[in-house]
Amino acid sequence: MTTSQIEINIDGLIGPTHHFGGLGVGNLASLESQNQVSNPREAALEGIAKMELLVGLGVAQFYLPPLDRPNWRWLESMGFAGQRQDILRRCFDEAPNILSAAYSSAFMWTANAATVAPSCDTTDGRLHIVPANLCSNLHRGQEASERRNQLRTMFAPILNSQVHDPLPSVVSLRDEGAANHMRLCDLNGQKAVHVFVHGPTRGTKFISRQTELASRRAANSLHLRNEDCIFVEQTAIAIDAGVFHNDVIAMSHSNLMIYHEHAFEGSENAVESIRAKFLAKTGQPLIALCVSESELALQEAVRTYLFNSQLISLDLQNQGMELICPSECEASKPVQALLEEWKHDDANPIQSVRFLPLDQSMRNGGGPACLRLRATLSSEQLKSLNAAFKADDSRIARLISIVKQEYPASLQFSDLARLEFAEQATLTTQAIASIV
Repeated sequence: MTTSQIEINIDGLIGPTHHFGGLGVGNLASLESQNQVSNPREAALEGIAKMELLVGLGVAQFYLPPLDRPNWRWLESMGFAGQRQDILRRCFDEAPNILSAAYSSAFMWTANAATVAPSCDTTDGRLHIVPANLCSNLHRGQEASERRNQLRTMFAPILNSQVHDPLPSVVSLRDEGAANHMRLCDLNGQKAVHVFVHGPTRGTKFISRQTELASRRAANSLHLRNEDCIFVEQTAIAIDAGVFHNDVIAMSHSNLMIYHEHAFEGSENAVESIRAKFLAKTGQPLIALCVSESELALQEAVRTYLFNSQLISLDLQNQGMELICPSECEASKPVQALLEEWKHDDANPIQSVRFLPLDQSMRNGGGPACLRLRATLSSEQLKSLNAAFKADDSRIARLISIVKQEYPASLQFSDLARLEFAEQATLTTQAIASIV
């Protein structure tokens, strides 16, 4: 008798230094919001509300505390030395992008943090996690070792698990984790194929954030079988339209994959290859739904982040699913038409749709799916996972209390130059870390 696997969600808690730095390469929402006033308190409460919702729906929900910002050691490595107030002022005057990066709270998008392969998929029967090096972006590259350390602490109690070092941070190995990876599996989660999506070989307006070499090296580190992996190319037109990750233009859960017609180069052949591999592995047909340009224009897909909605199972057998969309989808007529069609299609497992306000995250280019990393575990592994990271009712209440009391309701870019703000942000982050 096979044992069903359990998919857990790991969200990154938004930190008190959340601001609109406009540093995201190819991220149109981030670029358009640059230097606008942010609301860290609202951002964190929106993220916690999503976690609280999933806990109420029976999802195994965990979280990672915010990283300590500003990152003084990183600033010093950039050549800024002396008294901390002088460092902030010099950086603000001479290199505002570096100051913004040192305060970055973009690690809230935990989908970019790592790629995960469950033990039922791997050649050695171990659970493998490869943290992303995130070297495409100035502000995110510093996270790689920090997130690795957090993940090692979280997964350490699982004896048959390994959290690897990130791939080397070089341009040819640009890796942005699960945002460019889809695990498609049978209904009990035991048999799966892994789809790795990488940038195109020809030039694009924006640098692609995932290389084929990085995807192949990650798959190797994850101890996946070659026959269970497929590598597909993102289209240049999508990247130029602001699709900086695959999860901005395609989504998946269990045996369902929904994608825009501009998601993959040679779309029909790519999807047929995925279908064939899935059928050969699981003995079941893949539910693959294509959204055409006429149904939803690429520009509208990017604006609403429909494909960055979060799919969850409504029961242990994945027979029915709920789609959690950003609020921007609710006001879009073409998106609404698609959602109604999906809900009333007997062949589509999506039975219900709900909308969540994630204004602060969306203005920086992240919807519900961006906020979480998925990991598939056995029931025994789930019992062993470090419970200090579990988002239970008590811990959520304590997080809400700290956020409401300590997070700023308004943050301007000039605030980043104030030592008083920097010191308070560190104290607040330490208070949150003490809960774990």
